[in-house]
Amino acid sequence: MYIEHPYFYDGKYYANIDGEMIEITREVAYAMNNFYRSSKAKKVEIKNELGEVVDKMLREVPYSGQSIDGEGFMIEEFPDLNCDVEHSVLTKMEQQDIHKVIDQLNTEERMIIYGIFFENKTQTQMAEIMGISRQVLAYKLKTILNKMREMYMKKIF
Repeated sequence: MYIEHPYFYDGKYYANIDGEMIEITREVAYAMNNFYRSSKAKKVEIKNELGEVVDKMLREVPYSGQSIDGEGFMIEEFPDLNCDVEHSVLTKMEQQDIHKVIDQLNTEERMIIYGIFFENKTQTQMAEIMGISRQVLAYKLKTILNKMREMYMKKIF
């Protein structure tokens, strides 16, 4: 049995089941949407701080599809019913503050942080790129994270 993501057309919800469009309830469409949000992975580009693409990898992202003839809706049009708005806003604010802290670091420190936490490189890979031992990199990383923690806690950004 093949089931596609839900479609919205002419005020009604539909699912493509084995090639046949079957009308479904809004609740079933939301349930299908939540399933696809949590299970579909897409290849995304990993960019460095300059915006250059440095890698591509699979990441869990909301599935996006179009209905027949390109009309209808995209999955992202469904609200995530499990989403806590207050938590989302606070998380976004914390992320912005962390990026402000990262901007205060020198070039080498930013390179280490971006490489390990944003480009998913191992300490060994980053040490090879920088031409230092993994132990030296681990010490630098610990120092940078402590520096960032102090800056974040004291709101120095």
